Amino acid sequence: MDSTYLEDRENFLSDIRAKMDKKLYGDVIVLAEARLKRFPGDMDAYLTVASCGAEMDKPIEAAEVVEQWHDIVREQSRVYEVLGDAYTRKGMSKEAIDAYIRFAALNTDPPASGRVSEKIASLQGTTIEEEDGDADMPADFHTITLAKLYMKQGHFKMAGDVLDRILESDPGNVEAGKYAEHVKRLIKKGWVPVIDELGRWLNGLREKREQ
Repeated sequence: MDSTYLEDRENFLSDIRAKMDKKLYGDVIVLAEARLKRFPGDMDAYLTVASCGAEMDKPIEAAEVVEQWHDIVREQSRVYEVLGDAYTRKGMSKEAIDAYIRFAALNTDPPASGRVSEKIASLQGTTIEEEDGDADMPADFHTITLAKLYMKQGHFKMAGDVLDRILESDPGNVEAGKYAEHVKRLIKKGWVPVIDELGRWLNGLREKREQ
């Protein structure tokens, strides 16, 4: 990465840290908007504007800005699928699954999520068969395994979507029903990945303030 950009980024973060300490949120937003003109799609600038909205008790405006940033990230996330394909060709199943999950977390709408979910299920199925040697697994085994994998990674909405599809075709599936109820409880607790990302960014910014 260009050293000039890295230096410029550090200066930008330093400036906004100082102004946010003084609660000069209007000035911070001006700096962030100026940076966006120079670097369209810049993550730090988008999250700066969003964090100002959060600090100013404007959560709706903050969420809208984060969603704008998230749309940009979603467009760029294709690199994770490409990486997953590369790992798959090398026989590196775990690494491939991790890359595909990162892609799927940013692309929950079909056909992207369906395409990558099939790749994950295929890899997960191969791994299980190699370890257990069980050729008599039920047809929905890998799909439920995929939902469990999403849950383990914290992608509850994606897990819920997978389980809902199972229950649509097989309403009496006890295991899918049990996990679906668990996922609903987790979602009701307010798990929101985009806001989580904003929280992590803000925490990192605060840590730098204290250094």
